Amino acid sequence: MVLKKTGNNDLVIGRGLRDQFMFDDGYINLNHGSFGTYPKSVREVFRNAQDQAEARPDAYIRYTYPDLLDKSREAVASFLNAPTDTCVFIPNATTGINTVLRNLVYRPGDVIVYFATIYGACEKTVSYVTETTPAEACKIEYTYPHNHKILR
Repeated sequence: MVLKKTGNNDLVIGRGLRDQFMFDDGYINLNHGSFGTYPKSVREVFRNAQDQAEARPDAYIRYTYPDLLDKSREAVASFLNAPTDTCVFIPNATTGINTVLRNLVYRPGDVIVYFATIYGACEKTVSYVTETTPAEACKIEYTYPHNHKILR
């Protein structure tokens, strides 16, 4: 899900941000997590960063990148109204799930609740945790609606 704050702090999500992306007309992106893209406004900044890294790789990796990373974390923290030192970036959702689930301390009676549509690698992490700690797992089974009219 993509979110955007408006001037009056209302959030715009989903379809309201479609024009911010480069999707073909008529394309409905249902899997932004696995095969997502970034907003148009990010593209120019992203490509500029690539150019800087190519022009002066050592200086970029040692000095520029850490500074940009800190500024990015500050921006996310501000958006989420959270302390900056609690905001981190991860390469993908699987890494995030692994990191969190493997670093919690589980006690008897703790249950990891997850949906049947979980990504396979994440379910393997749930299995690992329940095999090596007192935690239990609870998978929630459900089916998607079959009527495509709901999507429009």
